[in-house]
Amino acid sequence: MKTRLTAITAFIAFIAILLSIANYALADTTFVCVVRQDEWVWVRSAPSPNAEKIEKLKYGYEVNVSEIVNGYAHINWVKGEGWADASYLELPAKEEIYVVNTADGPLAKRETPDGRLMCWIKKGSRISVLGWRYSKTGELWAKVWHGGYCKAEFLAKVE
Repeated sequence: MKTRLTAITAFIAFIAILLSIANYALADTTFVCVVRQDEWVWVRSAPSPNAEKIEKLKYGYEVNVSEIVNGYAHINWVKGEGWADASYLELPAKEEIYVVNTADGPLAKRETPDGRLMCWIKKGSRISVLGWRYSKTGELWAKVWHGGYCKAEFLAKVE
C-alpha cells in the first residue's frame, strides 16, 4: 500500500511539473524557428497540413506561441497570425539543471524529438537544459547540453 501511495504521489508531482513547463512555454512566449538555414516551414490558416499556406517561416525567425493544436502552434508575428508545425519551433532558455526522473531506468537522448537514439542517460543524472521544443505529436522535449533532446516529462528541475 505504501509503495502504491508513493507511486501515486510521484505521478501527481510529475503531472504538476509537466503542466508548469507547458504553461510556461505557452504563455505568449517567443519561440524561434529552427528549420535548416536553407529551408522554411509553412504558416497555415488552420492547424492542418491541408490548410491554406499563408507565409514561409524561415530559420531564426521569432514568433509568439499561444497554443498547440494537433501538433501545430498558433503563432503571432510581425506579418500577422497563423499555424505552424510546432516541431520546427524552439523556446530558448537560460541554462538550467534538471535531474533524470524516470520510473524504471535510463532516459533516451535523441538527435531530434522522436528522432534517432543517441544514447541513454542514467536515472538520477543531472543534465543541462538549454531550451524546449515540441515533437510532431505535440509532446514537449528538452534541448540538452552537448546536443540532443530528452522528453520533458522525465525531467525534474533542480532547485
